[in-house]
Amino acid sequence: MQDRQEQASQLERLRKLLSSQPPTRNDGVEAVVGMLLIEKTNNDLEILLEQRAERTGDPWSGHIGLPGGRIKSSDKSPFDACKREVMEEVGIDLGREGELLGSLTPGFPWNRPELKVQPIIYKLHKRPILRTGSEVVSAFWVALSELPGMRKQSDVSTRLGPRTVDSFYVDGRVVWGFTFRVLNELLSLKQRSSG
Repeated sequence: MQDRQEQASQLERLRKLLSSQPPTRNDGVEAVVGMLLIEKTNNDLEILLEQRAERTGDPWSGHIGLPGGRIKSSDKSPFDACKREVMEEVGIDLGREGELLGSLTPGFPWNRPELKVQPIIYKLHKRPILRTGSEVVSAFWVALSELPGMRKQSDVSTRLGPRTVDSFYVDGRVVWGFTFRVLNELLSLKQRSSG
């Protein structure tokens, strides 16, 4: 029981740290990604990653990333877009199964530097049943505590040719680019909230 209390306080510290930061300006944000966290019984957090389907014209075809996508005109806010995209891609209803913790600084993927993307962090109440949509091949959980040990240089193919990039190597899958950057920002924030 004490582990659960420590974990809840870790999530609460993360929430407080996120809320104490200056408000994120989301003007100009065109896309969102959901950073979905669950509690593990061993006093750690896990985050949901997905492998995108191979699709012609998709700049992230086959990549490992976070659920998300473009904001539509019917979305009232980036948060609504995040809820919609997460439901479409992995079948999680964030309105019922999640709790908003906050958001990270918007960023720009290197392969689409004109696209401003807002990472939004949710805590899930329990491990949900995942139902991947047509844009996603698979979805899987990774312990945040294990990510630092998975850092390495990886060779990737891009539309501009091969590159060597900083990455996390997760069960034979390369996590790089924008996803790598926002995961590092989350790890830094988690470390600050713990100390």
